[in-house]
Amino acid sequence: MSSFKGTGASPGLTIGKPYFISNEVDFSIKPNRSLIESIESLNERYDYLIEELKNANRDLESEIIDSYKLILNDPEIKKEFEKINQEDIEAIYNVFANSANLLDALEDEYFKQRAEDIFSIGKELIYTMQSIESDPDQEDNIIVIAKELTPNDTSSLNLKKVSGFIVKDAGPTSHAVIVAKNLGIPCVIGIDIESLKKESDYTVAINGLTGEVFLNPDEKIINEVEKYKVTNEKLKKGYTKQNIDSSQIELRANIGSNEEIDQFSDDLIQSVGLFRSEFIYIDKLSKPSLEDQIKVNEKLSSKFTNEIVFRTLDIGGDKEVKYLHLPKEENPFLGIRGIRHSFKEEDLFREQIVSILNSSLINKVKIMFPMVSILEDYLKAKDIVFEEAKKLGVKAPPLGIMVETPAAAINARIFGGHVDFFSIGTNDLIQYTYAADRGVAELNKYQDPLNPAVLNLINNVIQVGNELNIEVSVCGDMASDQEGALILYLLGLRIFSIAPSQAPLILSSILKANNQLSHISSEEILSQIDSQNVRNLIV
Repeated sequence: MSSFKGTGASPGLTIGKPYFISNEVDFSIKPNRSLIESIESLNERYDYLIEELKNANRDLESEIIDSYKLILNDPEIKKEFEKINQEDIEAIYNVFANSANLLDALEDEYFKQRAEDIFSIGKELIYTMQSIESDPDQEDNIIVIAKELTPNDTSSLNLKKVSGFIVKDAGPTSHAVIVAKNLGIPCVIGIDIESLKKESDYTVAINGLTGEVFLNPDEKIINEVEKYKVTNEKLKKGYTKQNIDSSQIELRANIGSNEEIDQFSDDLIQSVGLFRSEFIYIDKLSKPSLEDQIKVNEKLSSKFTNEIVFRTLDIGGDKEVKYLHLPKEENPFLGIRGIRHSFKEEDLFREQIVSILNSSLINKVKIMFPMVSILEDYLKAKDIVFEEAKKLGVKAPPLGIMVETPAAAINARIFGGHVDFFSIGTNDLIQYTYAADRGVAELNKYQDPLNPAVLNLINNVIQVGNELNIEVSVCGDMASDQEGALILYLLGLRIFSIAPSQAPLILSSILKANNQLSHISSEEILSQIDSQNVRNLIV
């Protein structure tokens, strides 16, 4: 058995036979269709795919194909075609490659993935000119392995026979990853697929959560996959409204992209505990208009019937927006980010508030301010919301803070006299508590959420919330982690804002805490000297 490590992009464990897809362009193959004819043919194919995907309730994928069609027919692209020999397929491909390379050169991950899309469209146009079609010959239970996967590739596959994806060049919002998540297919990205080609006649096991890939998996791995299948079925059966109600908890969804809004389909989750609004800005080459923002808000409102916790623009640190020209900072995680940036770009902040108050979100929204560490910042943000609400003649919605700095957690009682709710962002709270950048792999041991230092900060917020009757939720990754959710429940947390795909898993942990570990008190947890001793309590 040999193993490889990539990045998990769609959770799940599975085993299957490798099925390689090669989509490198061979410019030595002469075209037998003209450019104009090929564009018309590809447009027809895209129209067919859009209709087929809509009929299969795969609306998100149909929207992606629609965007591909827009790029293919972009007037600027057509102007470039007029400048070249329209029989020179390499020159035609380079029209797309040059545009893609400009985006790929940007540091932002979103633009890099859009570059991927443009490359894909260029390749599909060349394949169309060359009359090259994907090989439809598939066995059952295959693991699709490719350098990249275009919509043409995935549409040519019988996805009912696909057990998993391994894609070298893909990101979290790449077409292949979206397809995988939509259909619940485990997916690993970032693997050097050339290494996988060196062996023959083998099986592949993948772990879409950890990013691990195993060739000719041994008995231990095979047993883990089989155990996962059995456990997964049990978890799904146990994921019921009755079990949620019996635990007296509320599960909310973390949402951070158009794709996540579109693909959400969990009848047991009716609320959003964290709406990360950054994508509305990052997804644009220039500042989104007020109308653009309202459109997203209406879409979000139509998807969820209950309350939506809307986090205002949280950029800086690890999130950049090119057109806002954020300053280069020596320590960006300790710099002008979150609410601090909103005050610096107050017009932008006010417009976002107006977009919320001017949409149907007004009936269900709670507005949350990120990176609040002192009371003055919260009160200033609150004043701005009330000013804009007064101008529009509407009632200001409930307002709260994302507790992600030790200062806010320690001073929870001070904030408690002013806020309507707390939501604990454990990702940043942990890194600020340990003074360890969560993006540095060598510092992973300083990112343990079960350390008593972290738990005491979280517990303080929960206790203040209980005493002052203020809602407290956790929206960081700790709430989507089995151990983390279990400990949070024992500390008294009852509102968990999670990655929707993890809901059955998290509910099972909470049921365990409620049914088997309720004798463990918060005092006993907080008195432990380290993370391992905390873990020993819940084994």
